[in-house]
Amino acid sequence: MTKSHLSIFAALMLGIAIVTPASAETYKWGAIAVDTEKAEKAPAWGVGGGDTEQDASDAALKLCKDEGGAVCKAAVTYEQCGALAVDGKGAAGWGKSPTKGGAEKQAIDGCGADSCSVVTSDCNNE
Repeated sequence: MTKSHLSIFAALMLGIAIVTPASAETYKWGAIAVDTEKAEKAPAWGVGGGDTEQDASDAALKLCKDEGGAVCKAAVTYEQCGALAVDGKGAAGWGKSPTKGGAEKQAIDGCGADSCSVVTSDCNNE
């Protein structure tokens, strides 16, 4: 999983905590976790990877909690690409797709508000 695919600009625009993974490694599975308790503001989130879906979810949950998330839940797991979008007012959406653009589109569509923007997207094996 390439760890450098965090959407820093969108995160800064929304005031969202940026989770920087420890290293750029390649994993079979990726996951994005988000703090569902603070969804009305700028939620904490984490991107993790692992050789199994569970490993990826556990890593993402840990990073989300490390960033101050109170009620972190895995929003999406993926073997190719995943994305998370929020509007900073409570709406959130996520997606997974063979392409980064496809995952981001699903996340924006799932978020459903005009003010939604992608806060992170990630692809394995890129």
